[in-house]
Amino acid sequence: MMRRPISAPDLRLLPWDERGLGLLKAMNTPEQKRYLGGIETAEKMDERHGRYLTYHRPGETEMVMIERDGAIVGSTGYWESAWRGTPAYETGWEVVAGQHGQGIGATAVGQLLGRLKPLARHDYVYAFPTPDNPGSNGICRKLGFELTGVEEAEYPKGVWSPHNIWRLNLRA
Repeated sequence: MMRRPISAPDLRLLPWDERGLGLLKAMNTPEQKRYLGGIETAEKMDERHGRYLTYHRPGETEMVMIERDGAIVGSTGYWESAWRGTPAYETGWEVVAGQHGQGIGATAVGQLLGRLKPLARHDYVYAFPTPDNPGSNGICRKLGFELTGVEEAEYPKGVWSPHNIWRLNLRA
């Protein structure tokens, strides 16, 4: 089946709301969580959902749902963090398995970071996908992130693995 290419108008970024819990549950599969430390407990998803409901502070922290053709197909967000003691943002994203490889993630993350740039209080945003995650590393490359290294990191708590360190200059 041929699918039409994604363009910015095909996607909408929606504020995180009660539908987000259903999205988290839909994405909580072994295939989906292969690069994210494994599936989460119901309690962890409830906690994450509750936290995301508060992420509506542009320039500080946002979590949004990605809508395509009326269906919620993923999420992306950013939050304030620090890298080596310097204030920065961290970003992350996830697209439901049936929608991978269509440019949804790159388009949505690009839209969200475009919204962040004029409001940004920090110079850089970082992403930390594992080296074996081709989709997320591809999104970083496509959006102009710079690969600055690979380091062992704990994510989720108790799971250590190598993570690429991608950095995007929001002032460029």
